[in-house]
Amino acid sequence: MNPFPLPPWLTLVTGHYGVGKTNFALNVVRDVRAEIERVTLIDLDIVNPYFRSTDNRAFVEQHDIELLGPVYGASNLDTPSLSPGIDAAIQVAGETHAVLIDVGGDPEGARALGRYSARIAARPHRVVYVANFNRPETATVAENSALLLKIEESSKLKVTDIVGNTHLKEFTTAEDIVASVVPLRALAHATGLPLRAVTAPRALAAEVAALLGDVAVYPVDLIVGTPWEDGV
Repeated sequence: MNPFPLPPWLTLVTGHYGVGKTNFALNVVRDVRAEIERVTLIDLDIVNPYFRSTDNRAFVEQHDIELLGPVYGASNLDTPSLSPGIDAAIQVAGETHAVLIDVGGDPEGARALGRYSARIAARPHRVVYVANFNRPETATVAENSALLLKIEESSKLKVTDIVGNTHLKEFTTAEDIVASVVPLRALAHATGLPLRAVTAPRALAAEVAALLGDVAVYPVDLIVGTPWEDGV
Protein backbone atom coordinates (compact mmCIF):
# COMPACT_ATOMS: atom_id res chain seq x y z
CA MET A 1 0.00 0.00 0.00
CA ASN A 2 1.48 3.31 -1.12
CA PRO A 3 0.39 6.14 1.24
CA PHE A 4 0.61 8.64 -1.60
CA PRO A 5 -1.96 7.98 -4.31
CA LEU A 6 -1.19 9.56 -7.65
CA PRO A 7 -1.51 12.37 -8.71
CA PRO A 8 0.44 14.53 -8.05
CA TRP A 9 3.28 12.87 -9.90
CA LEU A 10 6.01 14.98 -8.30
CA THR A 11 6.95 14.14 -4.69
CA LEU A 12 9.77 15.52 -2.53
CA VAL A 13 11.01 13.69 0.57
CA THR A 14 12.85 15.65 3.23
CA GLY A 15 13.75 15.50 6.92
CA HIS A 16 16.80 15.35 9.15
CA TYR A 17 19.68 13.12 8.12
CA GLY A 18 19.49 9.75 9.81
CA VAL A 19 15.69 9.60 10.10
CA GLY A 20 15.48 6.99 7.33
CA LYS A 21 14.10 9.20 4.58
CA THR A 22 16.21 7.61 1.84
CA ASN A 23 15.03 4.13 2.79
CA PHE A 24 11.46 5.49 2.77
CA ALA A 25 12.02 7.12 -0.63
CA LEU A 26 13.35 3.90 -2.13
CA ASN A 27 10.33 1.95 -0.90
CA VAL A 28 7.99 4.56 -2.37
CA VAL A 29 9.60 4.66 -5.82
CA ARG A 30 9.59 0.87 -5.98
CA ASP A 31 5.87 0.77 -5.16
CA VAL A 32 5.03 3.64 -7.50
CA ARG A 33 6.90 1.88 -10.31
CA ALA A 34 4.47 -1.01 -9.95
CA GLU A 35 1.64 1.43 -10.77
CA ILE A 36 3.09 3.69 -13.44
CA GLU A 37 5.05 3.29 -16.65
CA ARG A 38 8.07 5.45 -15.81
CA VAL A 39 9.62 6.61 -12.52
CA THR A 40 12.63 8.86 -11.92
CA LEU A 41 14.36 9.16 -8.55
CA ILE A 42 16.39 12.36 -8.09
CA ASP A 43 19.05 12.34 -5.39
CA LEU A 44 19.59 15.93 -4.24
CA ASP A 45 21.72 15.03 -1.21
CA ILE A 46 24.95 16.86 -2.04
CA VAL A 47 25.91 17.48 1.62
CA ASN A 48 25.97 14.08 3.31
CA PRO A 49 28.30 11.54 1.60
CA TYR A 50 26.55 8.55 3.20
CA PHE A 51 23.07 6.97 3.01
CA ARG A 52 22.18 8.55 -0.34
CA SER A 53 19.82 7.22 -2.97
CA THR A 54 22.69 7.24 -5.46
CA ASP A 55 24.48 4.61 -3.38
CA ASN A 56 21.60 2.20 -4.06
CA ARG A 57 21.96 2.23 -7.83
CA ALA A 58 21.70 -1.57 -8.10
CA PHE A 59 18.32 -1.51 -6.35
CA VAL A 60 16.81 1.19 -8.57
CA GLU A 61 18.14 -0.45 -11.72
CA GLN A 62 16.67 -3.78 -10.62
CA HIS A 63 13.25 -2.13 -10.46
CA ASP A 64 13.68 -0.21 -13.74
CA ILE A 65 13.77 3.19 -12.02
CA GLU A 66 15.74 6.04 -13.55
CA LEU A 67 18.23 7.71 -11.19
CA LEU A 68 19.61 11.23 -11.33
CA GLY A 69 21.89 12.73 -8.72
CA PRO A 70 25.36 13.98 -7.81
CA VAL A 71 27.80 13.06 -10.53
CA TYR A 72 30.12 11.44 -7.99
CA GLY A 73 27.29 10.28 -5.74
CA ALA A 74 28.48 6.67 -5.45
CA SER A 75 32.08 7.51 -4.58
CA ASN A 76 31.64 9.01 -1.05
CA LEU A 77 33.25 12.20 -2.35
CA ASP A 78 31.44 15.27 -1.07
CA THR A 79 31.33 16.94 -4.49
CA PRO A 80 28.36 19.30 -4.95
CA SER A 81 27.66 18.58 -8.63
CA LEU A 82 24.19 17.74 -9.91
CA SER A 83 22.97 15.96 -13.01
CA PRO A 84 21.95 18.32 -15.83
CA GLY A 85 18.84 16.16 -16.41
CA ILE A 86 17.09 17.22 -13.18
CA ASP A 87 15.38 20.28 -14.70
CA ALA A 88 13.99 18.20 -17.55
CA ALA A 89 12.71 15.47 -15.22
CA ILE A 90 10.82 18.00 -13.11
CA GLN A 91 9.22 19.46 -16.23
CA VAL A 92 8.01 16.10 -17.60
CA ALA A 93 6.50 14.76 -14.37
CA GLY A 94 2.99 13.73 -15.32
CA GLU A 95 0.47 10.98 -15.80
CA THR A 96 2.91 8.42 -17.20
CA HIS A 97 6.08 9.64 -15.48
CA ALA A 98 6.34 9.96 -11.69
CA VAL A 99 9.28 11.85 -10.18
CA LEU A 100 10.47 11.60 -6.57
CA ILE A 101 13.19 13.87 -5.16
CA ASP A 102 15.22 12.69 -2.16
CA VAL A 103 16.32 15.97 -0.56
CA GLY A 104 19.41 16.43 1.60
CA GLY A 105 18.67 15.81 5.26
CA ASP A 106 18.86 19.25 6.84
CA PRO A 107 18.41 22.94 5.91
CA GLU A 108 21.80 22.97 4.15
CA GLY A 109 20.78 19.97 2.09
CA ALA A 110 17.38 21.49 1.34
CA ARG A 111 19.09 24.60 0.01
CA ALA A 112 19.98 22.63 -3.15
CA LEU A 113 16.27 22.76 -3.95
CA GLY A 114 16.44 26.53 -4.23
CA ARG A 115 17.54 26.45 -7.86
CA TYR A 116 14.56 24.23 -8.74
CA SER A 117 11.90 25.60 -6.38
CA ALA A 118 10.22 27.90 -8.89
CA ARG A 119 9.83 25.07 -11.41
CA ILE A 120 8.55 22.69 -8.72
CA ALA A 121 6.12 25.25 -7.29
CA ALA A 122 4.62 25.76 -10.75
CA ARG A 123 3.63 22.08 -10.95
CA PRO A 124 1.33 19.93 -8.78
CA HIS A 125 3.57 18.46 -6.09
CA ARG A 126 3.81 17.30 -2.49
CA VAL A 127 6.61 17.78 0.03
CA VAL A 128 6.86 15.05 2.67
CA TYR A 129 8.60 15.63 5.99
CA VAL A 130 9.87 12.34 7.47
CA ALA A 131 10.01 12.34 11.28
CA ASN A 132 11.80 9.89 13.54
CA PHE A 133 11.63 10.75 17.24
CA ASN A 134 14.31 8.15 18.04
CA ARG A 135 17.00 10.42 16.58
CA PRO A 136 18.77 12.69 19.10
CA GLU A 137 18.52 15.81 16.92
CA THR A 138 14.78 15.35 16.34
CA ALA A 139 13.58 13.81 19.59
CA THR A 140 10.94 16.42 20.42
CA VAL A 141 8.02 18.11 18.74
CA ALA A 142 9.72 21.49 19.13
CA GLU A 143 12.91 20.28 17.42
CA ASN A 144 10.94 18.82 14.52
CA SER A 145 8.79 21.91 14.15
CA ALA A 146 11.84 24.16 14.06
CA LEU A 147 13.65 21.93 11.56
CA LEU A 148 10.60 21.71 9.31
CA LEU A 149 10.35 25.50 9.22
CA LYS A 150 14.06 25.85 8.41
CA ILE A 151 13.76 23.32 5.59
CA GLU A 152 10.85 25.30 4.16
CA GLU A 153 12.88 28.50 4.35
CA SER A 154 15.93 26.90 2.72
CA SER A 155 14.04 25.07 -0.01
CA LYS A 156 11.53 27.89 -0.68
CA LEU A 157 8.81 25.23 -0.70
CA LYS A 158 6.07 24.35 1.79
CA VAL A 159 5.80 20.94 3.43
CA THR A 160 2.44 19.30 2.70
CA ASP A 161 2.55 15.99 4.61
CA ILE A 162 4.18 14.32 7.62
CA VAL A 163 5.23 10.68 7.68
CA GLY A 164 6.36 8.93 10.85
CA ASN A 165 9.36 6.70 10.30
CA THR A 166 10.15 5.76 13.89
CA HIS A 167 12.49 2.81 13.89
CA LEU A 168 15.41 1.18 15.66
CA LYS A 169 16.42 -0.82 12.60
CA GLU A 170 16.20 -4.56 13.30
CA PHE A 171 15.33 -3.87 16.96
CA THR A 172 12.10 -2.04 16.08
CA THR A 173 8.96 -3.33 17.80
CA ALA A 174 5.30 -2.69 17.10
CA GLU A 175 5.12 -0.90 20.46
CA ASP A 176 7.87 1.53 19.36
CA ILE A 177 5.85 2.54 16.32
CA VAL A 178 2.55 2.81 18.18
CA ALA A 179 4.16 4.98 20.87
CA SER A 180 5.47 7.36 18.19
CA VAL A 181 1.96 8.32 17.11
CA VAL A 182 1.45 10.57 20.17
CA PRO A 183 4.33 12.98 19.32
CA LEU A 184 3.57 12.64 15.60
CA ARG A 185 0.02 13.84 16.17
CA ALA A 186 1.35 16.66 18.31
CA LEU A 187 3.71 17.64 15.48
CA ALA A 188 0.84 17.54 12.99
CA HIS A 189 -1.23 19.76 15.30
CA ALA A 190 1.66 22.20 15.85
CA THR A 191 2.33 22.57 12.11
CA GLY A 192 -1.22 22.27 10.81
CA LEU A 193 -0.14 19.44 8.51
CA PRO A 194 -1.71 16.01 8.03
CA LEU A 195 -0.06 12.91 9.46
CA ARG A 196 -0.24 10.92 6.23
CA ALA A 197 1.10 7.57 7.47
CA VAL A 198 3.52 5.77 9.74
CA THR A 199 5.96 3.24 8.35
CA ALA A 200 6.43 -0.22 9.80
CA PRO A 201 8.76 -3.08 8.89
CA ARG A 202 6.78 -5.37 6.63
CA ALA A 203 6.78 -8.18 9.22
CA LEU A 204 5.19 -5.84 11.81
CA ALA A 205 2.82 -3.88 9.57
CA ALA A 206 -0.31 -5.95 10.19
CA GLU A 207 0.22 -5.89 13.97
CA VAL A 208 0.82 -2.13 13.98
CA ALA A 209 -2.25 -1.52 11.82
CA ALA A 210 -4.42 -3.55 14.19
CA LEU A 211 -3.12 -1.60 17.20
CA LEU A 212 -3.51 1.84 15.61
CA GLY A 213 -6.72 1.42 13.68
CA ASP A 214 -7.19 4.98 12.43
CA VAL A 215 -3.64 5.74 11.16
CA ALA A 216 -2.44 4.57 7.76
CA VAL A 217 0.45 2.10 8.03
CA TYR A 218 2.95 1.82 5.18
CA PRO A 219 4.89 -1.49 5.14
CA VAL A 220 8.55 -0.95 4.25
CA ASP A 221 11.59 -3.10 3.64
CA LEU A 222 15.07 -2.28 4.91
CA ILE A 223 16.92 -1.34 1.72
CA VAL A 224 19.59 1.12 2.89
CA GLY A 225 22.42 -0.50 4.83
CA THR A 226 25.26 1.12 6.74
CA PRO A 227 28.75 1.30 5.22
CA TRP A 228 30.06 -1.28 7.70
CA GLU A 229 27.18 -3.63 6.85
CA ASP A 230 27.95 -3.23 3.16
CA GLY A 231 31.62 -3.90 3.70
CA VAL A 232 32.66 -0.41 2.64
